[in-house]
Amino acid sequence: MNPKVTFPVPEPTEAEIQHVAYLLWLEGGEQPDRDLEYWFAAKELLRHRHAPASGHKKGKVSPIPPSVPVTPAKR
Repeated sequence: MNPKVTFPVPEPTEAEIQHVAYLLWLEGGEQPDRDLEYWFAAKELLRHRHAPASGHKKGKVSPIPPSVPVTPAKR
């Protein structure tokens, strides 16, 4: 039997969370007073992106989730 070795998942940095929260805010229509909601959603998205996945190269994690647009929404 080979015991499964697990490594601690690194927490996303504050800058990564801030960036993704901003993108989520833009995607959500720039609604006021929802900053904590976007912050926690961004942190959760990034935690899942930082989690090791089989078949992915270690250390090659994008700070931007694929479902979040990179360009600001047009008004």
